[in-house]
Amino acid sequence: MTTRRATALFGGISLVAVIARLLQLLGLHPLVWDEIEFFRATDWVRRGLVPYRDFWEHHTPLQWFLFAPVTALTNSTGVSAILLMRCAQLPLWILTFILLRGWMRRAGISAFAAWTAMTLVLCSTLFMLPAVEYRVDVLGCVIYIAALFFLQRIGDHPKFAFLGGAMLCLAGLANLRLGPLAVLTLLLVRVVRTRDRAWGGNARANWCFAGAAATFGAACIYFAATHSARIAWQRLWSDNFLADRFAQAPVDWMFAHRFAVAFGVRLVDSAPNFQLSAVDPGGIAILIIGGIGVVRALRRGFRAPGDDFFLAFLQVANLLFIAAMKYVFNYHLEIAVLLMAPLVAIEIDRFATTDSRRRALIALVVIAATVNIAAAVFRGKESDTVYEDFVMREADRRTPPGSKVFDSVGWPLHRDPAYRYWFLRANVFVMEEHKLFEPYTIADVLRDPPAAVIADYDVRKWLAAHRPFGEFIVTHYLPLWREIWLPGMSARVTPLARAARWIVLADGTYDVYASTNLASHPWYRQPLDFERPLWRGVGPPTASDRGANIDWFVDGAPIPATTTLTLRRGQRLDAISHEPLPVGIMLIDARNDVAFCQPPRGTTLEASDPPRWHVPDLGALLQLARGTDAISPRSPCHR
Repeated sequence: MTTRRATALFGGISLVAVIARLLQLLGLHPLVWDEIEFFRATDWVRRGLVPYRDFWEHHTPLQWFLFAPVTALTNSTGVSAILLMRCAQLPLWILTFILLRGWMRRAGISAFAAWTAMTLVLCSTLFMLPAVEYRVDVLGCVIYIAALFFLQRIGDHPKFAFLGGAMLCLAGLANLRLGPLAVLTLLLVRVVRTRDRAWGGNARANWCFAGAAATFGAACIYFAATHSARIAWQRLWSDNFLADRFAQAPVDWMFAHRFAVAFGVRLVDSAPNFQLSAVDPGGIAILIIGGIGVVRALRRGFRAPGDDFFLAFLQVANLLFIAAMKYVFNYHLEIAVLLMAPLVAIEIDRFATTDSRRRALIALVVIAATVNIAAAVFRGKESDTVYEDFVMREADRRTPPGSKVFDSVGWPLHRDPAYRYWFLRANVFVMEEHKLFEPYTIADVLRDPPAAVIADYDVRKWLAAHRPFGEFIVTHYLPLWREIWLPGMSARVTPLARAARWIVLADGTYDVYASTNLASHPWYRQPLDFERPLWRGVGPPTASDRGANIDWFVDGAPIPATTTLTLRRGQRLDAISHEPLPVGIMLIDARNDVAFCQPPRGTTLEASDPPRWHVPDLGALLQLARGTDAISPRSPCHR
C-alpha cells in the first residue's frame, strides 16, 4: 500500500473513531465532578468575578478566561451547559494534533509513521475517554505541545524561542500540574542543541527565558491590578503544598493501576482482576511501542541528543512527576500519551521497512479502531448522564433564584454555594481537618439556611465526618430524591426520650406524619447510605402514618395537633410523644409531591457503577444535547 493510500486510510479511521467518541462527548460518558467545577469557575469569571479573591479555587485560571465567552451562549440548568463546553474544546484538540504532526515532520518522521501513531492515540480509550471532558488538562496539553513546536525551531529565529518560553509559562497558567514539566523543559532547551545533536549552551534559548518572564510578568500585573496576588499565591501554592503534605495516598499503586487498566487489569480492588471488556489495544500499543521508543532514544541520545532524546527525557520526567502525586487520575495521562506519540512514530519508522510489516501495522490500527468504536458506542452510561441532568434541573426548579445550596461541586449551576470551600474534595477535607480551612457549621446553616442539600457521595462523606453537623442536617432536611434534600424535619422519639426539637429553616406549610410504624423507616437508621438493601422499595410516608399522640409547641407555646403546620423560618418547634412505643416523625413541605425517590438500580449521580455493554439510548442523548428535560421518572415515591 502506498504512503498516500495508507495516510488516507488512517485519516478515515481517525475520523470514524472521533465521531464515535463524539457520542461519549454528548452524553454516553457522564459528567465528572471536575467538569462542573470548571464550568462554575468559567461562568463566574464571565460574570466579572476575580479568581481566588471572589471565589475559592485551587487551579490556575487560564482556561476560565479563554472559555468565559462560551458560557454566555447557554442559560441551561442541566448537563447541556457542560456538553457545550466539551464541544468548545474540539478546536483545541484539532490544533494539538496539527502541532504534533508539524513537530514530527520537522523531526524527520515519515507521514506513514506519524499518521499511524496519531491514529493509535485517537483509537485509545486511555487517551480519548478523559479527552472528551471539559477540564484544564486540555488547554494545558495544547499549549505545552505548542511550546515544543516552537522550541524545535529556535535555531531558525529568536521569535520561536520567545514564543516557546511564553507557551511554557502559559501551560503552567492553564494547568498547575504542568508547572514542573514546563520548568524542566525551559532548562533542558538551554543545554541541548537538538539540531546539532550536541550538548552545550544555546544562546538563542535565552529568548525562551525572556518569553516566560514576560508572560509571567503580565499575569502578575493582572493579579496586582485586581488586588488578588496574595490570595492567589496562598491558594495556588501554600494551600496546595500543605494539602499534599498532609494528605494520605488513598490507594497504593494508583499510578500503575492507571496504566494497567489499558490491559484490562484492575489493581485497586481487594484482589487484582482481569476484565476483557476493558482491554484497550490502542492504549496498549502506545504504551509498549512508546516505552521501547523512550529506552532507545535515551540510550542513543546521551551521546548525540536529538529531538527524540529531548522528548524521551521530558517524558520520563513527566511520568516521574505524575508517579510522585498522591492522587493519580486518568486525565493526568493525557500529556503522557501525547508525548509518547512521536516516540511511537519513530519506532514505527524503524520497524516498517517492508510491505508486510506495514500491513501488520495497518491491521493493528484496524483492530484498535474496531475495539475503540465498539467501546465508545456500546459501552456507555447515558442513564447516569440523564439522572445528572434531572438532579441539576430539579434542584434549580425547587430552589428560588438567589438562594444557596450545600453540595460538593455545584450541581445547581445557577445557585451560589453555601460553603466557601464549595468543591468538597480531598484538599478541603485535609485542610479543614488540620484547621487551616474554617468548617461549615450549624451556626452557618442557621444564619443562612441552604435552600437544598445535594447529598452526593462527598457531601455524605462530609456529613459522616462531622457527626453533630451531619445529625443536624439529617433532622432538618428530607430527601425529595435520593440526592436532593429540601428543608423538612424528622426525628425518631422513644419512650425514654420523648421530645424532639427543630429550628425551622424555611417558611412553609408542612404535612405532619407521626406514627409508631414510621419509626422503622430506613431514614432513621441509614440516612447516608441509600444503596443498602434495606432501602429497596421504600416509599414516602402515607396517610396511615398519622395519628400518633403528639403535643406540638412553637417557640414554647402549645398549638393544636393537626395534619399540617404553617411555620416560619427561625421558629423553634418542639414535639412531645405520649406513645408507649418509638414514634417516627416527619414534616414534609406540602409543595413537595414526592419524597424518598430513587433512580433505577445501577444509575448513580457520581457514575460510580462501571459502564455496561448495551445499545445506547440515542433519543435521550438528543434531548440532553438540545437542553430539554430528559426524564421526569415516576415511581412509588409520589405522595
